[in-house]
Amino acid sequence: MNVSQNSYWESAYENGEFKHWESGYPSPELVALVAADVIRKNARVLDVGCGGGIDVVFMSQCGFKGIGVDISAAALRIAEKRAEEAHVKVEWRRGNVLKLPIDDESIDFVTDRGLFHLIEDFDRPRYASELFRVLKNRGRALIRGASAESAPDRFNPITEEALKRFFSVFKFKRGPVLPIPLFSVEGALDARIVMLQKTDPEKLRI
Repeated sequence: MNVSQNSYWESAYENGEFKHWESGYPSPELVALVAADVIRKNARVLDVGCGGGIDVVFMSQCGFKGIGVDISAAALRIAEKRAEEAHVKVEWRRGNVLKLPIDDESIDFVTDRGLFHLIEDFDRPRYASELFRVLKNRGRALIRGASAESAPDRFNPITEEALKRFFSVFKFKRGPVLPIPLFSVEGALDARIVMLQKTDPEKLRI
């Protein structure tokens, strides 16, 4: 699967196939972070590969300034309708995560549910570079995606090795890689979760 295959994503969101990877509820791990008051008040939150917008609509309901980016116009139409029904304002932007339509150092928190595991190794340096570019100093990114044990023929998994390779310790502080299920209407996918934090450049000076 290629994250840039726009025709596939347009078709999936037009014919309802996207419901296979949606759960119908905000991601439990994201809800837990909000409940624990981990994300600062009034933070600008970016959902990369937002799809139908469930997570970023939830974040906007919680008082954060939500931005949803997706390559699919059909997905953004679904997401926009959901925001209207929830009576919240979300900024919707069509674009590719490898060239985000987001200003430099303007985002406090990035949420990625199931996007990184769709990106091939040759594009992962660009993904990491874009996260680093748009995050504010010490901004955080929460990434969830398939484990090496789950559907290796469908996904490029999240592993310790991949994170070490693509997210330089000089740019990101990495938390532990932990097991987590990614729920959908069809069940649960064995997955991994990790929190990244953009390194404060002042601390790198000798």
